[in-house]
Amino acid sequence: MWIDDSYCKLCLIYSRSKDLVELGHGDKLPKLLKRLAKIVEEEDSRSEAFAKSFEYIKKLTRSKDPYQERKKMLKEIGKRIAEKVEKYLESVDWDIREAIRISAAANIIDTSVLGYENTRSLDEAIWDKPVIEDGFEIPKDEDIYVVLDNAGEAEIDKVLAKALTQNGYRTFIVVRNKAYEIDEIEHDFEEKSFNVISTPGSISPVAYIDRGFIIAKGIANAEAYAEFGKTRSLHLLRAKCDVIAKRFGVPKNSVLIVSGDRIKSILTGR
Repeated sequence: MWIDDSYCKLCLIYSRSKDLVELGHGDKLPKLLKRLAKIVEEEDSRSEAFAKSFEYIKKLTRSKDPYQERKKMLKEIGKRIAEKVEKYLESVDWDIREAIRISAAANIIDTSVLGYENTRSLDEAIWDKPVIEDGFEIPKDEDIYVVLDNAGEAEIDKVLAKALTQNGYRTFIVVRNKAYEIDEIEHDFEEKSFNVISTPGSISPVAYIDRGFIIAKGIANAEAYAEFGKTRSLHLLRAKCDVIAKRFGVPKNSVLIVSGDRIKSILTGR
């Protein structure tokens, strides 16, 4: 399922071309464009198309994790900001709503979303208020699966996971097994204090979770939920692209806290 058949395919071509150039392999663009043409023509799933195309980026760059060094840098930045967030949440008695708002606002980091340019620091952006917020009811009697997104901001999401645990929720952090863009994956995870689950391959972990309650970060995980979502969820993201902003009727880069039901309704029309 493509949210917008034309714009999302254009975003795929732009994103992967930008990946290849930024990773120093611009000479391989002709090979990439041939593969992307085939993917765009044959693949009906946006999530599968983006995952498969990044696997090809790894092949062309001969790297299992092309953005490994950038992720390390982002992680160090995120750790410093996460310390401030943790102190703030301690001061408000680990208020879950505040933790969720900060986690959603932290969704500013990305490699290549068509039309999105971030000019602000993570330290500043985490205090932005949501333009839409709903679906705050998180069930106490179900396991909670926090699906991470980009490195750096993932440090803020770990503080959210801690806030959930402090409030009595049985919480798991979920990551991919294989590298995908700058997302934190199993190999990157250093902390021993969390229950961590990794899912196969490089497609969104949301595609594999069929029980409990999901709290998922970012556009890719929201779009994967619209395609594959099997259990209730809450999505924390910014409207980074024109398609998402238009669908939700908000200015681009707005902070959104949205239930899975609303994600499916808005993004699929069902």
